[in-house]
Amino acid sequence: TLYVAEQAQVTATTVFLDLDLRPDQWRHPLAYGLFMRRLMPLCDVIIGTEEEFYSALAPDPRSVMNGQKLAVDQQTELDTLLEIWWRDHSKILMVKRGAQGVQVFDRHETYMVSGFPVTVLNTVGAGDAFASGLIYGYSHEWDWYKSARFANACGAIVVTRHGCARAMPYLNEVEKFIENNGGY
Repeated sequence: TLYVAEQAQVTATTVFLDLDLRPDQWRHPLAYGLFMRRLMPLCDVIIGTEEEFYSALAPDPRSVMNGQKLAVDQQTELDTLLEIWWRDHSKILMVKRGAQGVQVFDRHETYMVSGFPVTVLNTVGAGDAFASGLIYGYSHEWDWYKSARFANACGAIVVTRHGCARAMPYLNEVEKFIENNGGY
C-alpha cells in the first residue's frame, strides 16, 4: 500500500484513502495509527468516520479500537488533532459525522456538508457508497461541496436498504434523491 501511494505521487495521480477501520484486523491497538500516520501524508483525500480519524491520529485510541464511540473529551481531542494535522499536511479531509453530514477540510477552509434525514435499516456498504459518490464527483470536476453532498446522498440511500453491493444506487436515483431533498 505504501509503495503504491509513493508511486502515485511520482505520476501525479490523485490518491484517495478510505480509513475503513477494522479493529479486529490489528494485533495491537496502536498499530493502526502507526501505519495510517505513515500512509496519510502520501494521500491527497482522506475519508473516515470520527472514530477512524481518532484511531489514526490519537496517541491512545484503545477505547475506539475496543468498539466504543467517542466520549465528549475524545471528540474535543479529535477536533484539535484534525486541525493540527490538516494545517501541517494540507490534505483534503472528509470526516463523516453521521446524521450531521460530513466535515470537509478543504485546502483553504473547513465546512460542514449536511446529511439527509433517513430511516437507517442497515449500515453495511454506506462507507463504500460515500467514497464512490465522492470519487464520482471528483472525476466530474465538481467542487468538494457538491461532491460531498452527492456522496452523502449515496450513503443515505444505501442505509435505507438491506444488502451491500446490491444496495448501491444508480446515478438517476441519487440525482432524484438530492432533488427531492433540497438539492445541492
